[in-house]
Order: sequence, then structure tokens, then C-alpha cells
Amino acid sequence: MNLTQASLAPHCLINSLTSSTNPQVLCSLYILEGQYLIRYWENDQIITKFISSEALRNAFSSLPVDSGFLPNGIVRIGSHKKGTWIVKFIPPSSNNQITIESSPHNQILSIPLPGLVLMGVDCQYYLWAIKSKQFDPNALVYNAPFPNINPSTGLICFGSNPVPTAVAIAIETVWNLFLNSPFNGDSVSRKSRTYPQDIRQQLVAITGKKHYPLRELVAISYPGSSNRKITIAEVIEYLIKP
Repeated sequence: MNLTQASLAPHCLINSLTSSTNPQVLCSLYILEGQYLIRYWENDQIITKFISSEALRNAFSSLPVDSGFLPNGIVRIGSHKKGTWIVKFIPPSSNNQITIESSPHNQILSIPLPGLVLMGVDCQYYLWAIKSKQFDPNALVYNAPFPNINPSTGLICFGSNPVPTAVAIAIETVWNLFLNSPFNGDSVSRKSRTYPQDIRQQLVAITGKKHYPLRELVAISYPGSSNRKITIAEVIEYLIKP
């Protein structure tokens, strides 16, 4: 039976649905074009009827929802037509071990980092820097001081590494995967004022320091206007809009 056929008469549809039953199924909902059909057991009988969108919305809105205890730093979480999305704030820190690919041997650096905002949308992840010590939605957005991040969008390139869908229990795994993966020479420009061509030089220069030099961060401008800076709230809203 093809429930997508709008030409199917309601009485024919009801007859076809009630002719085959499974007592283990307590309730079934059929979404048709412009209408909803519900079928359920009541007093050992099958009840089949059309319901309004308002009744359906009220029924689902009364269901309890509990996110459970969220990992540290989660500031926002939700879902839309592209999938689930989540936002995590990573406060300023020091002694972060990273690996820079180089020849003949990779460089292992211990660096400080500014405040960072990691956002996942389905299976895509973005990373930006802010100058605040705590999460502030009105803080201006800066390019995260790492290679392998698109300087225009903040989209992280994980290469061939698989990444999980953006959910609360996976966001820390994604952050560790990013930080522990070797960084190469991709997307290294426009992320440092002193070293605008290669952020790797900046990372070498701050090795062993306690604080990231915030004056070195490069702000992200509003598309089409170099003087119009963007807040982290604006970036998030843009990515989650319908």
C-alpha cells in the first residue's frame, strides 16, 4: 500500500489499515498530505480516525524530555532539518600538546590556547576563537589559530578521519580527535597578525607560553563588509536557521 497517494479515498484507506493488525503495536501514526491518521487499540478494538495537527502537536509536547547531565562546556544544543547540532565552549588553557607535520621529523609543541567555540552540525564541525574567558554570545568571532580550518567559515577538515554525529556524548571525542591529529600545511593563512601567511610559525613562537596573545587573533568579517565584524551568536544562528 502506498500511503503517499493523495487520491486514495479516506474510507478505502481506513479499510486497508484495519484489515491487517498486529496486537503488539499499541499505536500507529500515518502522515498523509495535509492530514494525519492515527490507529490504536482500545477495549480490545482497533480505533482508526483522522486527527488535527494541533491535537498531534499537543500530544507530543506533553511527553517528558530530559537531556541528562551534559558534558562540561555545552552551552546550546538542538536539532533542525539538517540534523542535530551542539555548541561547546572551551575556556582558555595552557600546555596543550599538538603535532605539526614537518620533515624529517614532526614537531611536538606545548602551546596555550584562547577561548574556543566548537560547533557540530550533523557530521560537520566548526571551530572559532573568542577573546572572552567565559562564553559570551555577543563576543566577536576570530579565526581559530590552527591549520586545517577554513578561514572563511571555520569548518574543520578532518581528512580521512571519521567523525561522529553531533551529540553531547560525542563532542569531547571530536575535540580530542582534532587536537591530537597532526596538523599539516592546509589552510594556514589569515590566522595571525604577525605571521599572516602561516599560523604554524605563530604556534612555534608561543611554545611554552602561559597565555595565548589575543592581539594576534584575526577577526572574521561579515560577508561583503570588511568593517562589519560578526558575533558568535550570529554565526550560530546562521548555521541553525531553517
